[in-house]
Amino acid sequence: MPHGRFRIGLLGILPLLGWAGCGPVGPDHQVPQTDLPASFSKGGVEWKRHTPGKPPQPQAWWRMFGDAELNGLVERALASNQEIAASAARLREARELSRMARSLYFPDVDIGASAERSKVRMRMPGGGTNVSSGFAIPLDLRYEVDLWGKVARQVESAEASEAAAGERLNAMRLTIAGEVAQTYWALRAVDANRAVVAKALEIRRKALELIAKRKQVGEISGLDLARAETEVATADADRLQLEQERAKLVDALAVLTGRSATGMSVTEKAELPAPPRIPAGIPSDLLRNRPDIRAAEREVAAANAEIGVASAAFYPTLTLSGSSGFDAERFPDLFDASSLVWSIGANVLAPVTERQRLQSNRQAKVEAHAAATADYRQAVLEAMREVEDALKGSGILERRQLAQDQAVAAATKTLDLSAKRFRGGMESFLDVVDAERTRLEAERLANVIRAERLAVAVSLAKAVGGEW
Repeated sequence: MPHGRFRIGLLGILPLLGWAGCGPVGPDHQVPQTDLPASFSKGGVEWKRHTPGKPPQPQAWWRMFGDAELNGLVERALASNQEIAASAARLREARELSRMARSLYFPDVDIGASAERSKVRMRMPGGGTNVSSGFAIPLDLRYEVDLWGKVARQVESAEASEAAAGERLNAMRLTIAGEVAQTYWALRAVDANRAVVAKALEIRRKALELIAKRKQVGEISGLDLARAETEVATADADRLQLEQERAKLVDALAVLTGRSATGMSVTEKAELPAPPRIPAGIPSDLLRNRPDIRAAEREVAAANAEIGVASAAFYPTLTLSGSSGFDAERFPDLFDASSLVWSIGANVLAPVTERQRLQSNRQAKVEAHAAATADYRQAVLEAMREVEDALKGSGILERRQLAQDQAVAAATKTLDLSAKRFRGGMESFLDVVDAERTRLEAERLANVIRAERLAVAVSLAKAVGGEW
């Protein structure tokens, strides 16, 4: 008899069978309440409400940028990224565990076969030995009646964990697609700056040739020639630095798409398109659209079901058992009707001395549920912050780009005037160098801002769950 438990007679089983129709013990799951504002802070957003209860459908949101190469990289990453592959394997693991939990609804049935032959010495007067044979094919059945809903709660927990694993896979796919898109636009920003630096290098080399000729005829000093040589070398160093940055970004795309960095190449393209408009929806949409929030909610449900499992351990367990089969001394008689044997019974066990352990276990499950609830609310807060950051950043960057475009236009005009004045002998070459540096930095910063706007558009698409 197991330690700390006692057996109840068959008459004591009848009341337990009367309770078998009761619902599972423990609390039922409720989605944690969160305080959400009515709208996001940025005005002018096109709100769109989803039909309640309608599950969101996956969207190829990266296609809104209209870049075929980006589309190919994202789709390759979704098919071959190793983090996604690991997350998919964890989903399959959770699915099998869920199937295993559902099997608890059915009885355990075992069938076997045995044969033995023995010789024993007789202890009765006269001595001698006795040789006997035995053949058996037993069929055993064991079934624990789910009186308190323990199995139902175990299945509920396993199914919630399976759903959480599915949502974590969706979240991983969204994350990887976002990382590919942001890395791609960072690469395009480098390409744009490479084009700017290449143009500047070409201009400075032509200026160096012109200044070298003017130096030969004594029109300018050696100082201007040295400055021109310095500017050419500086631009060449900038070009090499950008080449290094590009190589790192291409390698990063290789890893994201599940490929070795060796031999990976991405076509150079200097154009940076305008970012698309992404409606952010209303804050309550995040609770449905974000897969990480949906995963956190399912984890709360799984933790809640575990409280029910721990609660059911306080109550008696009713186990029905049965055995049947064939048992004979001679193999030819094994399947005769007279060889059929069977038994049936029931067993009830209730905890006595284990209550402190069971109480601690249940309290641990309650605290695990509290932790999962806090994680869910934190996920909602983080989602709100990410949307707000993206919306505010998008508006600020749009204004920055307008200002920076004006700065580029002004710097270009200043450079043109300085070059004319230098050719007319009204300014030194140092003034031209300063004006050309200002224009170069202004153009590079403008490219950086354009790339940031595209990256923020990706962040907003991720923040709203890739759905709108």
